Amino acid sequence: MRVRITTSVIGIILTLGIVYVGGWLFTGAALLLSLAGLWELGRMLVKLHVDILLAPAAVSLAAILCVAGLHSLPYYMGALSFVFVVLLFSILFVSQARVHDVIYSAFSVVYLGIGFGAMIFLRGGTMLEDGTALLLPQGIFLILIALIGTWASDSFAYFAGKRYGRHKMAPHISPNKTVEGLIGGTLGSVILTTAFCIAGGFDGIHSGLLAIFIAIAAPVGDLFESYLKRVCDIKDSGHLIPGHGGVLDRFDSLLFVAPAMFFVLCFMQGG
Repeated sequence: MRVRITTSVIGIILTLGIVYVGGWLFTGAALLLSLAGLWELGRMLVKLHVDILLAPAAVSLAAILCVAGLHSLPYYMGALSFVFVVLLFSILFVSQARVHDVIYSAFSVVYLGIGFGAMIFLRGGTMLEDGTALLLPQGIFLILIALIGTWASDSFAYFAGKRYGRHKMAPHISPNKTVEGLIGGTLGSVILTTAFCIAGGFDGIHSGLLAIFIAIAAPVGDLFESYLKRVCDIKDSGHLIPGHGGVLDRFDSLLFVAPAMFFVLCFMQGG
């Protein structure tokens, strides 16, 4: 427990510092985390007799996130599409590649490229036209929304499940998760995220819409990674973060929350 708490404190300080500086430091941190996540996925999928094309996948992922650092949606979508197609056709050029290896490699790049890419876009603050009522830079404000919504979902789900949990939600994926925990996590996330968004200057409707999407995306991301670990028959995705497991264990919810936020903010901006 002491190791877990110490790691959490250090992690929070580092995260807030990198979020505050932003720019290419944030992009570089996201890139390093994504490559660590790719390596973890590769180790996990070996259990399913899958050998992802690690070198081509790593280069592809790096290219996608570097383009995301330019904060240009057309360039980013073009890079994502191009890399996806190239990876699918890599079976023509890599003699030892099997079809399912290529498909899993493309999936890994898209999964991590969209998740971490969306975080980079959020930190860029390109989704808001005006400043926030909290006098925070737009990118910091958006990242804080993602962090607060995800933290609230995890924390309230844990305490509600611990106190009131009776009905298993998905025992074949994660035996400890309950329906009561899901409800508690959803309500807690919606309430805190909505309050923070309103304090930042969003109107009630947009705040509630963003909060609902975050509250849905967070547990879905968590369950998705739990499913991957279950089918691969492992407890943690890795051991990079002492007391917490691997990168995927810590960022599973954010990998879904960030794209969900990006989608809603695009909708809000278009509206």
